[in-house]
Amino acid sequence: MNKLLNAMIAGAAAMVLTSGFASAADATKPTEEKPRASENQPGDPGAVKSAPEQASQDQDYMAALKKCDGMKGGEKQKCVNAAQRKFNRM
Repeated sequence: MNKLLNAMIAGAAAMVLTSGFASAADATKPTEEKPRASENQPGDPGAVKSAPEQASQDQDYMAALKKCDGMKGGEKQKCVNAAQRKFNRM
């Protein structure tokens, strides 16, 4: 009975020890992180604005849209499209 118990303990210990190596070998290599859209990209100067700059641009955009309020039809749509292009708000 003692030999059987020793054999079972040795087998269990071998399984425990080798499972740690197997799981460490299966670890995948970390993938390279993609840059966030909010970060400045090469060739894209000024993509990230500070809060005061953004607020100022928002005010200018709203003022440009208010100029379009008095217009009607196609003229209004052209005015809105021009404001959107000017402030990159597509």
